[in-house]
Amino acid sequence: MTTAELSERLGRPTLWISRVRKRFGLPVLEEYPDCYVAFLRKIRDLRNLGVSEEMLGDLWDLERKLIEILHLDLGGGELSMIEGCSVEADPDRRLLLSNADLGVPLMARDVQAGLDFQKRPRELFEGQAMGEDALRLLGEYRDLLQEIRGMVGRERKVLSESLRWEKSIGLGLTRFKAHYDYPEEKLHPITGAVLPN
Repeated sequence: MTTAELSERLGRPTLWISRVRKRFGLPVLEEYPDCYVAFLRKIRDLRNLGVSEEMLGDLWDLERKLIEILHLDLGGGELSMIEGCSVEADPDRRLLLSNADLGVPLMARDVQAGLDFQKRPRELFEGQAMGEDALRLLGEYRDLLQEIRGMVGRERKVLSESLRWEKSIGLGLTRFKAHYDYPEEKLHPITGAVLPN
């Protein structure tokens, strides 16, 4: 899928795609795979649901740190951080943006004791310190995720009310559809909304 096709599919201008790509460190490609589309759709939808760009950036940064400190194997390559986006999401075990599987429930209060959080050769920090960092990051991630879930829940109600209102006055496609599907006498003379029988 080209940039123009991506723009059309997402209903966003190429400038928006470019800005998101830069913020999340995604590469420019000639053809965009499904995981890229799924990631951008996720960002678009979360923005539409009232989640700020800053909050999404903070969440992304925490996901990157968790993936690094837990040494999650996402494969290699320039799209490794978003390749999981084309896999079905499991909100209990997968990070929201990258869809990376943590291997533990997101809401867990600890990670398995005794895990070796070190790559070979040995790193600067002992495994125990790395485990404490992982717990701290997981706690920060959980808190931010809960805040986002709360925001989305509130905004979902607002959007639902807005869509009901839109339907009641016949804005958007419903108004144009009404003119083709109903005789003029069944339409409100000002709004064009379909009148009840």
